[in-house]
Amino acid sequence: MEKFGIFNLLSALSSLREAENSPPPAEDARQGGGGIFTPQERRKRCESILERHERVARGARKKK
Repeated sequence: MEKFGIFNLLSALSSLREAENSPPPAEDARQGGGGIFTPQERRKRCESILERHERVARGARKKK
């Protein structure tokens, strides 16, 4: 992962949380149809990445 990449990921996750509390934009206001994944799918994928990262980090800490 690039330096400070985790901060970019956390920023993206916080923007998802804010998006859940606001009404969805009109369909014509979106650019490109909103992307490949729905916000719920993106959130689920990000959570699985973070969980996997924590498992690997715990394993690395145990080896020390």
